[in-house]
Amino acid sequence: MEPKHIFKIEEDFENIRFDKWFKKKVKALPQSLIERTLRKGKILVNGKKVKSSYKIQINDEIKVFADIDNDEKIIKKKFSYLPAKKDYELIKNNILFENEYYLVLNKPYNLAVQSGTKTGKNIFDILKNYSETEYPTPYLVHRLDAETTGILIISKTHKSAKFFSDLFKNQTIKKSYLAVVEGVLNDKIGTLRNELSYVENNKEKLYLSITNYKVVSESNDYSLLLLNPDTGRKHQLRRQLSFIKHPILGEKKYTNKGLNKSKELHLMLHAYKVEFLINSKKIIHNAELPLYFKSLCKEKGLSHDLNNL
Repeated sequence: MEPKHIFKIEEDFENIRFDKWFKKKVKALPQSLIERTLRKGKILVNGKKVKSSYKIQINDEIKVFADIDNDEKIIKKKFSYLPAKKDYELIKNNILFENEYYLVLNKPYNLAVQSGTKTGKNIFDILKNYSETEYPTPYLVHRLDAETTGILIISKTHKSAKFFSDLFKNQTIKKSYLAVVEGVLNDKIGTLRNELSYVENNKEKLYLSITNYKVVSESNDYSLLLLNPDTGRKHQLRRQLSFIKHPILGEKKYTNKGLNKSKELHLMLHAYKVEFLINSKKIIHNAELPLYFKSLCKEKGLSHDLNNL
C-alpha cells in the first residue's frame, strides 16, 4: 500500500513530540485519533510504529497511509475559526515588535488567544489560517484571558518557543500588569500569597500563588495597581484581588459586587510590560493602555502616567 503523504522533518522541529508536530504541520486532529492511527500502523516513522510522545529527529521520514483529507472514519476535523481579512488586519495593526523569531502583540479586548468550547474567533487561528506563508506555525508560549489586554508573545519557530517557554517555566521573565480595583489598600506596597485551588482529573489541587503589588494612584474609592506575579496560575490576579475584597473593575467571575456585574464595564486588567534577557542583553516590551482604560482612570481621578513606573 502506497502512503498518501510523506514528510521529512526539518531542523526547526527537532526533538518536538510527534503529536505536537502532527497537529501543527499536518492537521489539528483530536489526540485520541492521532494515537489510534499510530497504533493501527497507518502512520509510520522511518518504517516503524511510534508512540505519540516520540521525539522526532532531523530527516525522520514520516509516511501517512490514512486518508486524512477524506476518510471520516479516521478523521473528524475539529472546529477551527476561519478568519476574515479584517480579523487579520486587527492583529497586524496591534503588533508592537516582530523579528524572524517572535512577535509581540498588544492584544485587543475580548479576543481569545486560542479556540475553546465557548470561543470561535481567536488569535492562533487568525495567524495560522489567514496567512499560511507569513505565519505557518505560530507557537503560543503563554496565555492571556480574552478580557485581558496587553503584551502577548507569540513565537515563530520551535527554538524560539522553547526559549520563551523556559523563561516562563523558570520564572526568569518579569511580567507587569496594571489593574484598576475597588477601594483603597491599607498597605501601598505588598505581596499577595495564596493557596489557590484547581480541579485536575476530578481532584482538587492547591497551588501557591504569589503576586507583588504597588499602588500607583488612588482616589476615594478606587486604586490603580502595578502587579508583578511571581507565579502564573490561571486567573491568578483576578482571584487574589477578589479574595482581599479589592476586585478588579469589570470582574464578573470571582465577585458578586453590583458594580462589577455591569455589562458595560470592561475588565480593567492590562499586561503592561515584559522584561527578559537574550544573550545577557535586557529586552523590554511594553504596551500602551487601551483608550477605555485611560478614560476610566480619568473618570475615577487616577493618574496613569506610565513614565513614572
